[in-house]
Amino acid sequence: MILFSTQRSLECILYSSTRSTLTKRMVLILIGTALLGVAGQLAIPLRPIPLTFQSSAVILLGLLYGSRLGASTVLAYLVAGFAGVPLFAEFSGGPHILLGPTAGYLLGFLPAAYVSGYLAEHGLAKNFLGTFIAACIGAFIIFLSGLLVLTFHIGWQGAFATGVQPFLFTEPLKLLALALIVPRFWRSR
Repeated sequence: MILFSTQRSLECILYSSTRSTLTKRMVLILIGTALLGVAGQLAIPLRPIPLTFQSSAVILLGLLYGSRLGASTVLAYLVAGFAGVPLFAEFSGGPHILLGPTAGYLLGFLPAAYVSGYLAEHGLAKNFLGTFIAACIGAFIIFLSGLLVLTFHIGWQGAFATGVQPFLFTEPLKLLALALIVPRFWRSR
């Protein structure tokens, strides 16, 4: 059964088989957390929600790492950002970020990574169309969560106009790029 073939292949690239599984997973979580931190800094500073590569990085990690490791990585990222490590967009961090207008997007990262990873584990990431569908579902989770929280800050119309509309063109392009890349990691050997 090739349920976690991506994890094995990524782990094999990084380490020989003599290392412990826990060590491998910790290293993958650190790499994923760093990737999310860098993706948050690649931003176009729209207000109140900046356009970053975080959402696609979250989905990428879910699709490549699988549900549990992907969600664990996002959880580590959120905990580090909450603790004040400047990993969030525009080098921000701290508990106040998780109470502000971007909180819904950040909190939506966790279920999005898990669901994207779950779909990948169950065969959706083996081809372009399946990967694109799984990535779209992950993005929908992030944007729905973000929209719900942003509505409390600026109302429904403002939330849609600033928290969804600017991303209707860019997000599908990022998801298409993921759909081109990810299936290569999940193809059967």
